[in-house]
Amino acid sequence: QAILALFPPSASLVQVRSAAAVMGGHSRFFHPNWFSRYVWGTIAGINLFGFCADQSVGIDRAKNPDVLWPWWHEIMRKKEKGEIPMNMPGYMLVKFNNEAEQKYIEQRGEEFSDFMGAMEEE
Repeated sequence: QAILALFPPSASLVQVRSAAAVMGGHSRFFHPNWFSRYVWGTIAGINLFGFCADQSVGIDRAKNPDVLWPWWHEIMRKKEKGEIPMNMPGYMLVKFNNEAEQKYIEQRGEEFSDFMGAMEEE
C-alpha cells in the first residue's frame, strides 16, 4: 500500500512492479548480489573477529625464526664449530622421525654413526 501511495491512483500493480525493476529494486530473497555480500562478508567477518581476538590478547603475528626455532640454531652452531658434519641431514639429529626418515637413517646410518647422539650431549 505504501508503494501505491507514490503512484497516481490510475497506476496498476504491474506498472508499479516494473517501475521498481527499472529503479534497480528486486523482490527476491537471493538478490543479484547475495553471494558477494553474504558469503564473502561472512568470511571477512570471521577473519576480522580472529584478528581482533589476537590483538586483544597480545598475540604477535610476526614470524621470527630466532625465537621460534632455538633447537635448529643450536644444530647450526654445532655444524659451524665442526662438532657435526655439514652434510649430515637434520632429521638424523632430532628425537622423533617418521617412517621415511627412519628408512633413510637405516640406509645412511653408518656414514654418520659417530654423530648420531650429538644433540643429547650437553
